Parts: sequence; C-alpha cells; structure tokens
Amino acid sequence: MRLSKLFILVMCCALVPGAVFAQKKDKSNPAVPETAQVTPYSNVRRDNLLNGLQIITLDRQSDAVVKCDLVIRGGAMFDLAGKPGLAALTLESLMIVNPRAKEELESLSAKVDWGVTPDTTWLHLEAPTNSFGPAMEIVARLLVVENVRPDAFKAALDAQIAKAKSAKPTVAEQADAAFLKAVYGNHPYGNSTLGTEKTLGEIKQGDVYDFFRRFYIANNASAVVVGNISHDRVMQVFKLLFGGWVKGQIVPATFRQPLQTSQLRVVKVELPEVTNVELRGGLIGVKHSDPDFLITEVIARIVSNRLRNESGATNWSVKSAQRILAGPFYYSASVAADKAPELSRRASEAFTSLVGATVSANELAEAKSALANDVAARPIEQNLRNIEMYLLPRNLPVEIGKKIEAISAADVQRVAKRLLDANALTVVVVGKVNEAFNSGNSGKTGL
Repeated sequence: MRLSKLFILVMCCALVPGAVFAQKKDKSNPAVPETAQVTPYSNVRRDNLLNGLQIITLDRQSDAVVKCDLVIRGGAMFDLAGKPGLAALTLESLMIVNPRAKEELESLSAKVDWGVTPDTTWLHLEAPTNSFGPAMEIVARLLVVENVRPDAFKAALDAQIAKAKSAKPTVAEQADAAFLKAVYGNHPYGNSTLGTEKTLGEIKQGDVYDFFRRFYIANNASAVVVGNISHDRVMQVFKLLFGGWVKGQIVPATFRQPLQTSQLRVVKVELPEVTNVELRGGLIGVKHSDPDFLITEVIARIVSNRLRNESGATNWSVKSAQRILAGPFYYSASVAADKAPELSRRASEAFTSLVGATVSANELAEAKSALANDVAARPIEQNLRNIEMYLLPRNLPVEIGKKIEAISAADVQRVAKRLLDANALTVVVVGKVNEAFNSGNSGKTGL
C-alpha cells in the first residue's frame, strides 16, 4: 500500500514538470523587480508632519533659488453669504500684522507674494538656500499663530475697501464677472473674490477670526518646495516652524448646484462708450479631478481651432477652467460691434455641433497635439502644486500623455453631450449692445 502511494506521488510530480523544483527556485532566487522608469518626477518626495501638513519636495541642485508654494484649501468659495471678500480680507489681516515682512525678506534676498482664488489661499516664497529657514520663519509667524488682531483687522479692512473704491475694472473684466454671475447665480463661484465696498463693509472681525480657525489648519494645507535644498533640510525647517500648527476638522466644499439653464440665454450689458463688444459664452463644465476634464480641454482646442480665423475677433480664447468644483467652460472674444452677432452665432454652433457630428481625425489629432504640448511646457512645480490643490492622482504628470493620446472622437461627442445636457449656453454681451444686437440682427443670429 505504501509503495502504491509513493508511485502515485512520483507520477503526479512527473505530470507537472518542475513544479516542486520551481517553488524552491522561486524562494531562493526571487524575481528581480523591473527598474522604475526615470522621469522628471522620480526624485519627488512626499512626507507629512504629525499635524497632517503635507510636504512635497524636489531637490534640484541646478536651481538658483528655493521656491515654496504653501496652499491652504480654503478660498473665496467659503466666503459667508452676503460677505464676498472674507477669505481675501482674512489673509490680508494676517499679513499686515508685520508690515515690514517684505522688507525683512528682501534683506535675506528673498521675496514673498500671496493671494486668494475661488478655491484656495496661497503664498509663494522664493529664497536662496541659506536663507530659506529664516525666510520661512517670517512667514510662519504670520500664519501659525493666531494673529487676528483688532488693529490689524481694521487696517486690512480699510485697505481692501480703498482698493475696491479705486478699482476700475476693464471691459474684459466686467464681461468675465457678468458671465460668472449669469452662469452661477448665487453659487460662490459667481461672486467676486476680492468683494465690493458694500460686502466688505458687512464683514466683522469675528468673521475673519472664524474663517481663520476653520480653514487655517495644518491638515488642510500643503507645501511644495522645489530647488537646491534636500528633503531632510526642508523637513527640519517645517518641523521646527510648522510643527505647532493646529489640526482640525476639514470643511468640505458642499454647495447647492447652480440652477440649470434649459435654453440659450443672452445677457446684455450696455456700455455705449466702449469701442468693441466683449463676448462671453459657455456653461458649467466639470471639476478638475473629473476623468472627463482632459476631454473638455481637447474640446476647447477644437472649438478654438474652428473659429481661429474668424474675421474681426481679437483676444479669442476657449477655456476649461481648473476648479475644485465644476468650473466654467467658455469662450471669450473682443470684436467690433457689427461683427458681434455673427461671431456669437458661430461660436454657439461650434459648441453644439460637437454633439451631433463626429470630429474628424485630423481635427482631433491637432487638438490633442496642442494640449500635449501645453501640458509638457508646464513647470514641474506647477504640476505638483495642482496635484495638491485639486487632489489629483499623484502619477498624473507621468501618465497624462497616454491619457491624452487615448481620447477618441466618441469621447469628445460623449462629453459635449454631457455638458450640453446639463446646461444650455449662456452668452454675455458687454459694450454697444443696442447697436450690435438690434432687432434686425437678432433675428438673423438666433439671439
């Protein structure tokens, strides 16, 4: 009986050649992992402090200076209702505590700039390697410590109101603002980032203090440091200066969606004193982290190419704006009043025609090539910053070329339909509207 069992075992091994030996070979000689592809991002390192502050570094010895982008994911979209300008005023209230900050940084051969977008609050610092630590200390003293002081708040408020009073927006800026308000309505993306004299006057010191407490927290921020400085040195600086920055509950960007527009809408703003008419037309697109965002960028280039040689148009562009939430997707142009109706009609048709007609192979290839070139030209630090700002996949800069190449004509048609099913186009006309869009022209253009 034992001999029979042994015979069966031997036969089984014979039927599976090398099975037992292969197992032994795998254990003693494990497979050598494939060498990772070397890219401009291969030396990027990511780390975090115990308080949750994300730190991304790229040691690039060839750089003359160290660049640091500190990004807080709390921008103008979180302004209180009726108080646009709160995020900007909060940042100015902090920075004005040390009115000599820029001078102190200049003494270190360093410089700093700051600002607020709809999505984020940001600071950009540049300094020589040997001055990076002292320069960051000046910045940290303004952000990490609770510096919402009555005198600083009053000084910042007066400065922001004076800026709002003296502001003289260009016709193009007025058209941009009118378009965003028309498309987004009461949604935060429809408001002014800096606020107005009226809305700033409604803001109290307690509002600024509350904004600071809710959004200026370590685990709601990231730092991207690129230059001739080691990762370990950067970590030493941040542990010392930002290790005490408090962490807290991150406030999610949960807002009611803007109302849908079911049919073409035209908003006219009469400015009879201007020479040209400013046109804006578009709808709400997709957020930057949406898988379809790259396709909207291809669509933008297709539409732009179709209207590239439009007679009389200047400052022509088509944009799919990068936003944490669904951003605007629109065209803009400056054109003579008598050319405005026809250009508006053609631009609207360029958008809507993508739903029902297949894009040619040459047209698609040209748009994809243009996008690939634009992406390749973006600085590494900008891509690293965008990853943190919009919570994008970390391997996106390396994989984006393949993603662009994979976009098909069917993808373009699908996304165009997705956008136009969600909202019809909104067209904003600023300038000599009555002259351009009189009753005779309106009938011809469908506007």
